[in-house]
Amino acid sequence: MKFPKVLAGALLLVLTVGFASAETLSLTLDQAIELGLENSLAVRSRKNALESAQASLAGTKASIYPSLSASAGWMHLFEQPETPTLPPSPIAPQDPVSVSVDLGQTIYTFGKVKGGLKLAQEAVGSASLDLEEERRVTVVQIKNAFYGYLLAREVQRINRETLESKREAYEVARERYDAGVISDFEVLNAESDLESFKSTVISSDNGVLMAVLGLKNVLGVDEGTELEPVGDLQPIEAKIDREQLIGLALSQKYDLRSLQKGIEIMEIQRELDLSLRRPTVSGWFNYTLSSGMDADGKNDYFTWDAWSHDWTAGVRVDIPISGYFPWSKETADLERAQVDIQGMRIGLKTAASGIRLAVESAVLKIAEEQAKIDSGRKSVALAERLYESALDQYEGGYISSMDLKDTQLALNGARLAYTQAIYSYNLNVLELMDAVGVSELQ
Repeated sequence: MKFPKVLAGALLLVLTVGFASAETLSLTLDQAIELGLENSLAVRSRKNALESAQASLAGTKASIYPSLSASAGWMHLFEQPETPTLPPSPIAPQDPVSVSVDLGQTIYTFGKVKGGLKLAQEAVGSASLDLEEERRVTVVQIKNAFYGYLLAREVQRINRETLESKREAYEVARERYDAGVISDFEVLNAESDLESFKSTVISSDNGVLMAVLGLKNVLGVDEGTELEPVGDLQPIEAKIDREQLIGLALSQKYDLRSLQKGIEIMEIQRELDLSLRRPTVSGWFNYTLSSGMDADGKNDYFTWDAWSHDWTAGVRVDIPISGYFPWSKETADLERAQVDIQGMRIGLKTAASGIRLAVESAVLKIAEEQAKIDSGRKSVALAERLYESALDQYEGGYISSMDLKDTQLALNGARLAYTQAIYSYNLNVLELMDAVGVSELQ
């Protein structure tokens, strides 16, 4: 079936536009981290929480300053009151207008305002700590996904190279069979080996696709975007000093800092609860201006002498007496807060012990993987020499295809093991970063 020229042209235009609109991102690890932090919804949520805490702090600070309010009103008297004298006369205008200004100031609260301000400041510090940890966790997740992609791509490369070696071995076997040097069994064996290994290559290709999807998800990139991570799978450069890392973990780890922040907040809250049982001293001032009337009782808005001026001021002391009773809710809350603080301090010590153990365990695993990398590097070099020698002997007719297959598998296995050792080393470094509570190990 032939398409009309117009339809064919339109189809070509659609395909061209489609390919042109496809975006390709070539990202190094640092660029991926920058993009992931920018797109992270979790990081944005933490930023919003910090801004909310800062706004609450500003509102709490406002309670320190005087409060000022103004009001104005108009009132109509349907029955104007009169004096009991003869003849009676109005005692108030029928439609009075009044303007009032109120000024209030808390003079002394015995720690209430100060405690509330401290709580608001700690809330800002806690939100800032949460944002810092969310960014760190996001960075580690991006690194994990990025190195996972590099591993998948390296495995793909190794398997494709091995497949090409098996294809070359099959071609050599065909040539030797055509020359009458070997039997068809050798050719069939080489062909079978080639075909069976294709499934391994397909799996490694799918592994790369899955790794790309995982990286896109972490980076917050649209699935339709083409992603090309740039870089080679290399061990992460990290300075490993066990004692220094343990000290850093005990001072930097989010879990410990968060628990410590919680203890500080509960202690401030307890002091605030104590202050709630103390007096509060406040002062107030009011100025009211009201309209009057003329001698006939009519409203007078335009003569200054007709307006009345009232000034009032005072001081108020509030004492919550019931808060001092041993059966009061305030007393119970204070006792409960003290018990909770003690429990959190015990939890802080337990968490510190667990973090110390996690750091020491990660350091040991890193040393183990480093030894595997050193050994794997030597194994790959030996396997490459063995394969090159076997290939020369196979082409010369000194060994069979089975012998060559063994050396191919040995080389493939050595390369994969070496690559896996590098990836495992990087994973353990990332786990150490998590244990210490940082995103870089300088």
